[in-house]
Amino acid sequence: MSTRFPLTLGLALVCAVGLTGLVTAQNNPPQQPPRQAGGGGRPLKVGVVDIGILFRDYKRKDTLEQAVNQVREQIKSDLEADAEEIRRKRIQLDKAFTPGTEPYSILRDEIKQATFVYELKTERLQNQLKKRVEELTLQILDELNATIRAYGERHGYDLILKSDREEGLEGLQSELTQQFQERIFRAQISDVLYFAQQVDVTDGVKAQLNSDSNVKRMEQLQRDREQKRQAAVNAPVQPANQGAQPPQAPGTPPSAPPPAQRGR
Repeated sequence: MSTRFPLTLGLALVCAVGLTGLVTAQNNPPQQPPRQAGGGGRPLKVGVVDIGILFRDYKRKDTLEQAVNQVREQIKSDLEADAEEIRRKRIQLDKAFTPGTEPYSILRDEIKQATFVYELKTERLQNQLKKRVEELTLQILDELNATIRAYGERHGYDLILKSDREEGLEGLQSELTQQFQERIFRAQISDVLYFAQQVDVTDGVKAQLNSDSNVKRMEQLQRDREQKRQAAVNAPVQPANQGAQPPQAPGTPPSAPPPAQRGR
């Protein structure tokens, strides 16, 4: 029994990348006075950044990719063990039992049941892996966005737009890359059509993204997220009818209210 299971990720929900925009430019635009930002009297400072290149060269991407690989390998190991047990029972059925006998029928039913459970488990674990990939994809997007925002604030930018070049994700075939491409593709409805090279801040953002201080900050944010998620999982579930009186048998007089509720 083959234990390979392709991971087919559907288009995810539209992600709030938050850094998309549309700039339409002509070869010879009419001369206009510089646009002012607020009441400070200075020109609007605009930059563009290539999200694909940031993703490709992000140091923490490899670490998060390893987390996906660990989940995948554990799933593969579990399913292979189950498949081997089913194979062993089938060999036993063919060699040690006579068709039409009661022991043969019992073992055959066990194999059918085990196969059904195996298929359900495969589907469940596939969904588990898909969910983990989506979680880590959103995490990377959040970290990229947070770094771009910090870069813009640090360098006085009023607006940073997303601009993806085709070579950004070439040669990357991982699950995270597939999920990332799908989410970025959904964001392509709003994109930069033209920009001058001097407004491209991709290299500066990438340097800040991979700086030791930023990596440590993102690692701490990840630990905080994991702690919150674990706390939510371990939180006790309150019964829906907590504090309600148990039902009384027909004909039973109502019980007296607690002392705090009795009339004085």
